[in-house]
Amino acid sequence: MKANYVHKRDTGIDILRGIAILIMLGANVLGYVTSCDLHPLWFNILSSIAAPLFIMLSGYMAAHNAAGKNRGLNYYLIRGGMLLLTGILVDAFIWRIIPGASFDVLYLIGLSLPLIYIIRKESLKTRAVYMGLVLLIAFALQRLCPYAEYPVEIEYGTGRVDLSEYTAVNALRGIFLDGWFPVFPWIAMAVAGSIFASIRPRMAKGFADRRIVLSGAVAMIAGFAGVYIFYSAEAPFDLLMHRDPYGEIFYPATPLFIMGGMGACILLTALVDATRNSRLWTPLTIMGQASLFNYILHLAIISYLIYPAFDGNKQPLSTGWLVYAALTAVCLAASLGVSAMKKKVKSKNFYYKFYFGG
Repeated sequence: MKANYVHKRDTGIDILRGIAILIMLGANVLGYVTSCDLHPLWFNILSSIAAPLFIMLSGYMAAHNAAGKNRGLNYYLIRGGMLLLTGILVDAFIWRIIPGASFDVLYLIGLSLPLIYIIRKESLKTRAVYMGLVLLIAFALQRLCPYAEYPVEIEYGTGRVDLSEYTAVNALRGIFLDGWFPVFPWIAMAVAGSIFASIRPRMAKGFADRRIVLSGAVAMIAGFAGVYIFYSAEAPFDLLMHRDPYGEIFYPATPLFIMGGMGACILLTALVDATRNSRLWTPLTIMGQASLFNYILHLAIISYLIYPAFDGNKQPLSTGWLVYAALTAVCLAASLGVSAMKKKVKSKNFYYKFYFGG
């Protein structure tokens, strides 16, 4: 018996996107208001789940849509190119940095879409091997090459621009090793998403299956415990890089972290599949239906409003929580507006659906 995830919109995916957005808002804003030293350990670990979830979902939907809709490679090349262009525009006009060198998450997802389309018909075992090779290469790169404390980011509009660091070598390092979301190992999460897209529709209850939940729990506990054991000395995870103002535990994203992230994605998917009809998910569903819109909106608010408002003057943690709550409220209100607009303005325009959600 198959779950009904093929012929109608999968609200479970919208809920998962909403969960990722909710976590992402806190992960991205709290450090601009408060010192990262004040962030509780549980928050740093929770913050680290948003990126794996987003990237996994991108791979999931690329494989899922390719199986259910008559779309060829050109569609995924165009969609991936649009994400790359959006990443460039975010760098240029929101962060006001020279695009490309720091290799943020939209660049990674843009590159992953055509790749997932190409490998989507490979067997589960073959895709698992691809995933293992990516993690092996990542492990070798992280062992053999120095990992930058901070990605190359060259600001403009602040006087003379020094382009001395904007070299081909640094750009390649950002793409493959130490940008915000380098190909190795992060593209393994997109491949995992394609595997999940082949398994989940076959299950009567989706991932809300005892065997899948157990495997997810084992992967999450073993992965995150491994990161803790191998990358802690005097304090938890202090052997990892800490890229202020962000407190995630994936700088670098070690293979152990990727394993833990995959486990967390499995458990969250299982939770959603077991409770997807609950009205409690409604706000996150609405936010998840406009995930790219919310991603761009929250970055613009942080860059143009929150960062200038605090200007490096770190506040108590309580203030950080209030700003996080306010940002969440703004994004939810904007999502409600987008939802109302889509009900009134029916359009098949590619760009309309791309930025506001299909």
